[in-house]
Amino acid sequence: MSFSSITGQSKLKERMGREAMDRRGSTYIVSGASGSGKTFITNELAKAFLCETPGPDGCCGKCRSCIYTANGTNPDLVRVAPEKNANVIPVDRIRESIVGDYETAPRFSPNKVYIIDGDHLNKEGQNALLKSIEEPPSDVIFIFETTNTDALLPTILSRAVDYKIKPYTKEEVVEIVRKLSPDISGDELDLLVDFADGIPGRAVRLMSDETFLDLKNDLMDHVLSMPGEKVSRSIKRADEIFADYEHNYMEPAILLIWIVNDIMRLKADIDCEQVRFNQDRMRLEKFVVSHENIGIKEMGRILEYINGFLSDLKVNVKYEGCVTALTLKMYKELNK
Repeated sequence: MSFSSITGQSKLKERMGREAMDRRGSTYIVSGASGSGKTFITNELAKAFLCETPGPDGCCGKCRSCIYTANGTNPDLVRVAPEKNANVIPVDRIRESIVGDYETAPRFSPNKVYIIDGDHLNKEGQNALLKSIEEPPSDVIFIFETTNTDALLPTILSRAVDYKIKPYTKEEVVEIVRKLSPDISGDELDLLVDFADGIPGRAVRLMSDETFLDLKNDLMDHVLSMPGEKVSRSIKRADEIFADYEHNYMEPAILLIWIVNDIMRLKADIDCEQVRFNQDRMRLEKFVVSHENIGIKEMGRILEYINGFLSDLKVNVKYEGCVTALTLKMYKELNK
């Protein structure tokens, strides 16, 4: 593996290549949203620093150090992360794994590399690292992997080179998903890529989630069946759909927004080509034609209600109550 195995991120790879060949720093930060591939990129950067003959594309993959790293047996690569089910790296672990170890010379590689989970490093742990970071031996490298650089102390940030992972283009996310699932259908691929919003890990996670497409279909049934349905049935259906998404409520909310947007587009122009759920177009067109009394204004208010639903959940309003309130508001607009 090498930097060329990283999809996209051309400027980032160029910077990493220059640093691998002519290292000027000792502390690095790889930052990006969850699912952006920062662990993969961090690993490639670490392999380049451990390699005996790195090039502009990173590690050679052939030297003794690269072979040990690929096998997971390189003692010069130290990973510091919390224990399973723990939220914080204990300061004693920092002192033992880094502070008490970093002055020991590397055994097989030109450098010793410490990969540190910055998302689970509290202020006490960071303070314990400061002296090590301020005065490291020339063959010691620290790499912080984090989703939020703001959580790191200014004294660490001022000494670090920050590699920020940019959102991926739609084409790049498609490339990543197709590598993992070459037989994926076009409709499913479009849905996953749209939902990823430039973060390929989201698409990859949902690709293995068999319930995601079912969720989309259930929400489509929920919206299109609501006119003329008994309100108790609509509430029951919503409760059943949303029950498993209290901690991932953005997924049904975004899918709802997309469904409503498709209806609004078709309300404005039945021949509109910009329909996200093209595989459901016939059902959506039938809904639009059959319910002339439901206009763009009503659908627009439903979008406002969904945004209100999201705002309420951000301030810890009770989930079940929010779902019921949203359903009643949608029902009112779709049954005038």
